[in-house]
Amino acid sequence: MTNKERMLHMVLDDKKLQELYEYDKSEYEDLYTAMNSENVVVAAVARIIKDLNGSTDESDQKKVYMTVFNYINENYIL
Repeated sequence: MTNKERMLHMVLDDKKLQELYEYDKSEYEDLYTAMNSENVVVAAVARIIKDLNGSTDESDQKKVYMTVFNYINENYIL
């Protein structure tokens, strides 16, 4: 298991997230599966983890934020 997958599992293990966004964490064994999830929140979390890749650079973080923000706005139907 990669560090990115460990991080993904740590986030998806959160009980409140599971309840609020109704996903089964066992369906997401790897980052690729999570990124392609129909669950927008799961896919967004996976994109953040993948795109940040451990970077602490502010410009990288801003790019990731914009990517995820746009993804959520385009795919999340309220």
